[in-house]
Amino acid sequence: MTDSASFNLSPQQKNFFDTFGYLVIRGALKEQIADISNLFDQLYKNADQEVADWYHEAHYMKSRQVLMQFIERLPELTALLDHPVINRIFSTLLGEGFLYRGSEGNIFTGDTYWHSDLYGTYFKYRHVKVLVYLEPLDESNGALSVIPGSHLFGDKFANLCERYVWKHEEKLGLNKDQVPCVTIPTQPGDALFFDYRLKHATSNTHHNRRMFSIGCSQRFAQEDMPKLAELTSVFLHLTDGHPYRPDFLARATDSQRMHIDQCMEAFQLIQDGKVGNPVA
Repeated sequence: MTDSASFNLSPQQKNFFDTFGYLVIRGALKEQIADISNLFDQLYKNADQEVADWYHEAHYMKSRQVLMQFIERLPELTALLDHPVINRIFSTLLGEGFLYRGSEGNIFTGDTYWHSDLYGTYFKYRHVKVLVYLEPLDESNGALSVIPGSHLFGDKFANLCERYVWKHEEKLGLNKDQVPCVTIPTQPGDALFFDYRLKHATSNTHHNRRMFSIGCSQRFAQEDMPKLAELTSVFLHLTDGHPYRPDFLARATDSQRMHIDQCMEAFQLIQDGKVGNPVA
């Protein structure tokens, strides 16, 4: 278990993340997880009109019930941005002024195909996501599987994964579960961090899997703000036209505002019609 009050990411843990693209912190949210699970269920019940029934080939066209801007809906969940473990890991991997790019709740009814999370990203900058699963998971019931090192885009191995793993039956002669990988068992309260580029999948989902994620990135250089505006605009049709919920903005603390200031600046560029051309 993790002593969150005195948590710091060790050099070895950072090296592990840099090398393999993921890291699990066992028991990071053990004290909050029962309340978080109840809040998750309440939100899905009370905000049912906002839950999107999303079908995508990465999920074998099985229903994925998504609730966008998840942690922004309740102060108890928004406080996770300041949680000593979550905040310290994001700060260590992305810098003290990391950007909170968004969050979502998910109820999965099926498995996921091998893929990287490329949507809304600009890989000049590191993007990291934390996943929190609300049921015990292992290889028998939908735990996340990853291909370590596949996040290092530009590296020969990672490039081969990008080229062949998506079409593994045709290119490798393997079914999905034969692709060499590591399956990561988790318990409620564990926090699983991974680089957006990391190839990942799930198998053997028999029942609904509840999970929420928080996505963050490094801050953008000023010359790349038009690109951040472009990426921010990608999500606006999913979030009622706002990068963050107005009720969250009204109660955000100074520390939380530090993590949203650049995205709000990018949103202002959109509103002012000053987005310009994306940076290559």
